[in-house]
Amino acid sequence: MTHADSHDRASRGMTLLEVLLAVAILGVCMAGIMRGIGACMEVYRSSAFVQRAVGALARAESEWPIIVQSDPEEDLAVSGADIGDGWTFSRVCEPDDDEDALYVLRSTVTLGSGGPGAQFETVRLMYLPGYGEGGAP
Repeated sequence: MTHADSHDRASRGMTLLEVLLAVAILGVCMAGIMRGIGACMEVYRSSAFVQRAVGALARAESEWPIIVQSDPEEDLAVSGADIGDGWTFSRVCEPDDDEDALYVLRSTVTLGSGGPGAQFETVRLMYLPGYGEGGAP
């Protein structure tokens, strides 16, 4: 092989096989990148929903504060209250099965008609001595 032969080979460019191999590698890389972008967008959407739901829950709890006067189950209950921007608020207070003075407080905000992923719920335990089996204080 002479110097002229090697120069001719270098100036001809890439073969079809080399081009196809490069395109295949780029395709695999792009598919991985697109899958990663899709996962990032899903995380963004869910965190944006949680942020909006926490704001709606704070708005609702400022309107219906947690104040017990005589009966926790009745005083804290809220059912389907409209809090604006398409959100509704519900709250249920139930006595815990194991402890007399322990209550489970479930607060839920729902966006729109409620489908999957449109609800956000918080659960709290409240210790209220004097209420429950022994009666109100």
